[in-house]
Amino acid sequence: MSLPMDAQRRRHVSLLGLAAIIMLIAAVIVSLMDASRGWRPSIAGPVLPQWQSGVSAASTITIIRGDGRFTVRRSASGWVMEERDNYPVRPEQIAVLDQLLGGLTYVGARTADPRKHAQLGLGDPGSGEGEGVRLRIEGEDGQLIGDLIFGEVRGQTLYLREPDQLRTYAARLPEGADAAAITRPADEWLRLDFIALGRSAIARTRIQPEDGRTYLLERAASSVRNFALREPRGWQPITAGAGNGPASALARIRFRDVRRADRLTGALVGSHEAETFNGLRVRLDIIAQGETRWAIIRSTALSDDASETAQSIASESEGWAYLLSDLALDRLLRPLSEIADPREQEVLDAP
Repeated sequence: MSLPMDAQRRRHVSLLGLAAIIMLIAAVIVSLMDASRGWRPSIAGPVLPQWQSGVSAASTITIIRGDGRFTVRRSASGWVMEERDNYPVRPEQIAVLDQLLGGLTYVGARTADPRKHAQLGLGDPGSGEGEGVRLRIEGEDGQLIGDLIFGEVRGQTLYLREPDQLRTYAARLPEGADAAAITRPADEWLRLDFIALGRSAIARTRIQPEDGRTYLLERAASSVRNFALREPRGWQPITAGAGNGPASALARIRFRDVRRADRLTGALVGSHEAETFNGLRVRLDIIAQGETRWAIIRSTALSDDASETAQSIASESEGWAYLLSDLALDRLLRPLSEIADPREQEVLDAP
């Protein structure tokens, strides 16, 4: 037997009311869960409001990566890196970071699921396994300007989160900004490629390898392709261009790291000295520090034309020692036996 019509309506209304209550309870539960994960319903505006006045507001910037950490700080002479004995930081790197952070704006909130952090490159780098990069910025009086973990860049969107929060966010990159300004390793913050004589400029090179005899490579003009072996006599190059690699090692070189020269305790094991056609002499004395090799640089002007460049290199390198890569070391101190054989020069019979 069917229920009367008004009873059916009451039952239907009751069911709808019960469903509404269930949905409300579910919404409250979700809201509470999101709140516990740092949820903000909507977010907009600059990511780092205190950076809006520019990099001048910052005193120290600490970058934590999965492979280590480093801190750059403002000094009386400019920005320096603490972990490298306060070696100067590239001014252009600070300018690029300033442009990026000053114009970074929120797009909105994203996932708070920690299992998805890795998908956005937002794993905690402090664990040594996370792929994120943490940037901590403090002002002169130690006040915190910002502390964020940055992750992947997808188009013009950069993902980030606060280190102690699960909620992630999407931010829009400012026009023309370089997102790599945050993720660059320590050595890319330093000017370790300031020696670039150019191959065409090098006239002669004298090399004292760790093992074997000192030798001299030379050419008469920049238009001459190959360096000739001038000393020692009685040796013949294996090929016409065998000496070109070591002779032009300072055409362009990038060092791997830097420290104060007075911290080195090892012995001198070799040297590389190049002279240019316009009278610039650059000498690298190679010091063995355990299994590593470090270069102490000296520059001299043999002519007025070379004076400015010699002073520039001297001011950059005085008091510092530079770590050499295996590749750079091989070119700088290549043994004579690897480019020449000990045999007499061939003498053509007179016609």
